[in-house]
Amino acid sequence: MTKSHGRKSRARNKSRTRGAAFASANAGTLHQHDSGPSAADLQPPDPKRWGVDTAPDMRTAAALISACMDRCGPCQQSLAAKLLDEEAIVLAVLAGAVYTLHAESEPDAGGLASRATQVFFGLVKQARDYRDPGMLPVAVEMLPRESRAAILEDTLDMWTYYGHVDAGLLSERYPSPTGLSTVTVTVEGSDPDKAGPGVVVDLSALGHPAAYGVRTDMTRTGSGLVASMALVPESPEAGYDDLRWRCGWEPYIFQGLPSVNPAWALKIDRTSGALLGVVRLLDATLLPEKQPWEWRQDVYDRILWRARTATPVPASAEWLETAHRRETVLLYGPLDAGAARPADWERLVSVHAYCQFTDRM
Repeated sequence: MTKSHGRKSRARNKSRTRGAAFASANAGTLHQHDSGPSAADLQPPDPKRWGVDTAPDMRTAAALISACMDRCGPCQQSLAAKLLDEEAIVLAVLAGAVYTLHAESEPDAGGLASRATQVFFGLVKQARDYRDPGMLPVAVEMLPRESRAAILEDTLDMWTYYGHVDAGLLSERYPSPTGLSTVTVTVEGSDPDKAGPGVVVDLSALGHPAAYGVRTDMTRTGSGLVASMALVPESPEAGYDDLRWRCGWEPYIFQGLPSVNPAWALKIDRTSGALLGVVRLLDATLLPEKQPWEWRQDVYDRILWRARTATPVPASAEWLETAHRRETVLLYGPLDAGAARPADWERLVSVHAYCQFTDRM
């Protein structure tokens, strides 16, 4: 082997060992950084719960964290570019680890975090509360590269902020679920017993923090008579602020009908006509640049309301016929319990949602 080939071979070995770019290793510009957790520390103890069969290679991630802690700009730049070219699971584990730690003490991802990070942090909190990190790699994989880069940048800032963390970070903060009651939904036509990754969707982590009751009615608008459903607050968190700001519903339009918002859907049992739930689609948050008809209709960002199985919400024949014909429903609220009209019309918000007739939530 020539001297040049030997040098390149050593550079490749160095690159693999330290998780660094080959060009930098070959140029001899890399440094050894060991300030942060090791690759073994970052690896999840049970990869299958993250949706993969084998533990991901976290060497690049570990080297990048250490480079950030040591404030080494050249290594940060080369390692960050390398990590973004690796499988989505690497960034999901790296970000999921530190933001799960962050979720224990802070309510949000931070005021300076990117929009992509804010959305990812919401999923991290759900994964932490319900001990199911499997949704995180799927979410990262769907994001464009610029959004993944934004998450990585915010993630590294958070790692630098928290500094040294214990080696049992993942195993302690994503313990195996014990006694958790979960509800699953399968894509229509699939066999739940033979479902592959992404076919069975766990809904247990998507419960909305505010509780509502619902009531069906008919509303006369400038577009004619439409099927509508009022939401009645049942918890202190529910009400105008929740629907307006957390859910993004718009002020109610009198005698009019807003454009259909494809992000929201009312699930209706196709056989009995019972109302199953009000949901917001996950792709509306993660993939807003795609066409709505390309969004998956059975994967949710949140479940605003779900029927209590013991007391299904009835719907009249007229209501169901109108919902079938228009394929949409006007959702509005908040409406005081027992009141036919809201106490304050100015604090009424609504969304024009699709009706989805299905055999499961």
